[in-house]
Amino acid sequence: MDQISERTGHLVYVREERTKEKYKLISSQAFMRPVGGGIEWDVPLDRIRPVNQ
Repeated sequence: MDQISERTGHLVYVREERTKEKYKLISSQAFMRPVGGGIEWDVPLDRIRPVNQ
């Protein structure tokens, strides 16, 4: 679940951007697919939390 928009979906992919020198994490982006279909969206990974079903 995206904590800001409260949209729920399946986590499909996570993209991380890191520095070359020390491999330090710069940013991470989550790509989500809505349950039952629809338009996928992306959101910063730190805004995603698991949902109990």
